[in-house]
Amino acid sequence: MSVISIRLPGYFKDNMVLQQGVTNRIFGQTKPDAKIEILLERYPGIDSVKNKEYGIVFQDTEESDERGLFGFRLPVLEASYDFYRLSLTVENTRCVIENIYFGEVWLALGESNMSMPARYTDVGDLLPQIAKQQKLRIFTMAEYGLADDEEMFLFKPTARIINGQWLTPNKKNLLNVSATALVFAARLQESLNIPVAVYDLAAADTMIHSWLPRETIESKPDLKQHVLDLGYYRDKSNWNDLSSELVSFSRKNQPTVMYNHKLAPFMGLSIRGVIFSHGESDVHYPRYYLEAFKEFSIILCRNFHSFKRGPCMIYSQLAPYYYSSTDDKILACFNEILTIARRQLKTPAGMITLYDLPLDYNTEGDNLYARPLNPRAKAQIGERMCAVAKGLVYHADMPTSAPEVKYAEWISDKLILSFANVGEGLKLPEGDLTLKGFNICGETSNYLPAQAKKLFGIRTLVWHPEVKKPQSCSYAFSSFNQAANLLGGDGMPVVPFRLERDYPENSLNQIWMYCDQLTGWIVPKKEINYSRMAKEELPGYFPLWQISSGKGRLSLEKINKRSSSAALFLEYTKADQKPIMFEPILHYASLYPPFNLSYWRRLTIEIFNSDHHIKKFFLLLEDEDGNSARSVPHQIKDVLAWQKISFIIDEMPVDLSKIKRLQFILRSNHSDGNLTIDSVFGEGRKITEEEVEEFNEEN
Repeated sequence: MSVISIRLPGYFKDNMVLQQGVTNRIFGQTKPDAKIEILLERYPGIDSVKNKEYGIVFQDTEESDERGLFGFRLPVLEASYDFYRLSLTVENTRCVIENIYFGEVWLALGESNMSMPARYTDVGDLLPQIAKQQKLRIFTMAEYGLADDEEMFLFKPTARIINGQWLTPNKKNLLNVSATALVFAARLQESLNIPVAVYDLAAADTMIHSWLPRETIESKPDLKQHVLDLGYYRDKSNWNDLSSELVSFSRKNQPTVMYNHKLAPFMGLSIRGVIFSHGESDVHYPRYYLEAFKEFSIILCRNFHSFKRGPCMIYSQLAPYYYSSTDDKILACFNEILTIARRQLKTPAGMITLYDLPLDYNTEGDNLYARPLNPRAKAQIGERMCAVAKGLVYHADMPTSAPEVKYAEWISDKLILSFANVGEGLKLPEGDLTLKGFNICGETSNYLPAQAKKLFGIRTLVWHPEVKKPQSCSYAFSSFNQAANLLGGDGMPVVPFRLERDYPENSLNQIWMYCDQLTGWIVPKKEINYSRMAKEELPGYFPLWQISSGKGRLSLEKINKRSSSAALFLEYTKADQKPIMFEPILHYASLYPPFNLSYWRRLTIEIFNSDHHIKKFFLLLEDEDGNSARSVPHQIKDVLAWQKISFIIDEMPVDLSKIKRLQFILRSNHSDGNLTIDSVFGEGRKITEEEVEEFNEEN
């Protein structure tokens, strides 16, 4: 006599959480044309509310079809700390799933910055506390959907879930869980005080076409052509074939692979929403990604059961990273597409920003996550995703997405920007006095670093004294934009933006120009094969300024400052014997050298002369062709007030578009002294008619 089997999807296991508030499908396979009974029983948990009805809450019977397939729909149940037992019976065979809870269910999808395990991140320090949340559940499986001894992916969608398991939290088993997903779920569970589950399904270094089903790729010519152009396209005739002109080609990035192995097994699952961090592998193709991302949202709505407006999606922009040695706006343009996508996705969506978070990364070990692409700061990302979820999904009095510009109004020579999703109002980081990151453009000028201030909590006023007819404005629009400092009321950075796309290039302030940091997060060399680089050459924190001649020391002054959070304080000795020369370091790769000063007529520096010694001050510029020029001397007066010294640079005989050295020279008749430096900024020049014509022809 053969034994009857009852096969269920691999996530139907003890300790699972089912989505509250909607129906849940219970489906599987047994012998053909068999009678199958279902029984759902409710039991009181330790924290359960009294006076509830317990025992059988649902039972039903049906027959399997000729292939043995069957399916039930459970009644709509609300979240609680009561636990349930589900029993399925066919003849004398019984399948029982214990300790089922009803609560909130989310999927965590994306690539390496979502899959990055807690052990490699700042979330590791939170594990002892999170491990105490016993109504938190994490479902994990093999990262790429293959067993350890498998290399070949399936051509068609599969129901297999390799190494699938539900984790009940403890400090050890959370180490390899997605750090972002873990914090998101933990904070949500704390806030809602109900069971919360997250399916940890992200897979590192995957491209978005691998998450789309084959019918989507084949029915969208533009998407298919893009995959063909990349050399990643595979059909049945060459499936799993590694031959490719791309050295970095991997089977996991064949079209549909992640859909087949990581999404298809969960089709029909009832969920509340998806958290998503993706795009690093597609960052060079923003327009294509927008269309693929929209298709991806359609797939989520089609494959997963949710509420009327769901499943919701909460996703992140990409963190600052050195993607190119020639284009400092690749990342800005991609993040701009992610901003646009929020209003075009099939599902309700919220987006978070993260360019303010530390970029520290693991430098030890040979694991996938020991690289600058994967910053250790993941706790704040999970926190921000949870905050947006509460506003977007759970109707808390919180923003539904990152703060972003809502509309612009030109008033004379100034621009008033209004912002949405600001919570309790716009703010600056503690200690900062100056709003940084805005640039403004006139009819006959390039973008220039603009002055800005907050208005009434939800607005900013932006202007530049030389721009009388403003035409456009941008904010934080560069790959390395950590100096930008406008925040929403909950501390989340404002979404970078540009009002227009058809105006000249930005003349962006570099981080050293604010004079409020001695070091910054820097990519020192163009080489991006980090596995071959010496440790001291790896991206990290490097000096922004140096004393190149004479005896002196640089530090930060946090009390006597003109703007920002600090000023640069120079102390020197023996200046009567040898000039003191100090300068910003311009050759770092992430500063995209050479430094372009061609947009500016003057270079101005603000200084405070507290030692009462009269000094001479020069500027030296040197271009990449070896030409150098020194300005006329300026006198630093003996006054206890901030002084502005402006150098006329557009008359200096150097190529201002290719500056490799910008050096300040101080001479004094006194041996010892000091100087406080706050802000280096430029005053713009008008664009010539020839430049306007050339720009119009190019655009």
